[in-house]
Amino acid sequence: ILGMALGAGIFGMFMLTEGFMVPFDDMPGYWLWAYYIGFHTYNFEWFMYNQFKDAKPCGEFILKQYSMEDVDPVVDIVVLCGFAVLFQFGFFLALYILHTGRR
Repeated sequence: ILGMALGAGIFGMFMLTEGFMVPFDDMPGYWLWAYYIGFHTYNFEWFMYNQFKDAKPCGEFILKQYSMEDVDPVVDIVVLCGFAVLFQFGFFLALYILHTGRR
């Protein structure tokens, strides 16, 4: 139960710092680390850029409001793939170390 509560709190913090509720330019300096290490940030950037880059007349305004007018989708994809590889390696390592061979 503690692990679920801790995980929900951490994911909630990452969702708060992804840039939707508090845009990057308005975020306090001590929360920027959560902005960069949360994978929600890269999903949200990619979605916003893909959705509003060609939307006229207000797409550019929306991207500017969220400080996402110069997003590089390829970087977001590479970072998300890196997170996937990192998580898979972490899960493999945890299973390899913690598995006892008993059923």
